[in-house]
Amino acid sequence: MKEKWESPRIKVETFAPNDYVSACWGVACDVTAANQYEMSIGTYDSTNLFHDANNCGQESNQYIQDKNGDGTIDTMTETGTKGLGNLKCTLYTDRTYTTQESYNSVHPGDYIYWTTSAGSRTWHHQGQAVATETAHPNHS
Repeated sequence: MKEKWESPRIKVETFAPNDYVSACWGVACDVTAANQYEMSIGTYDSTNLFHDANNCGQESNQYIQDKNGDGTIDTMTETGTKGLGNLKCTLYTDRTYTTQESYNSVHPGDYIYWTTSAGSRTWHHQGQAVATETAHPNHS
């Protein structure tokens, strides 16, 4: 069988990810510090813990998303809220919880402050952002 001769060609494949990896951090609530804050502002009820190591205290309980695909973090959501559903997290610049901050300013190692709300209750969380993929620290 004779084959037809073709001119040599270069074919280039372009990698096109279906998800942009925009962040490589996660955060667990420091429940001791958060409960102390709640006590300091008078919202802590000792019979009903505000912050629990098995819920907001788990790094996997909060997740971040790039909802519009532009490579920037748009939201952080808390899950596992003892029947309250998923709660939107609002990030703040410091422990006063007065000035909102962009999630894009957060990097592994930063100590961050955020709130979640359901009904008339608001929880004041805080914790250190940690790298979620230590083998690839420069994902973002």
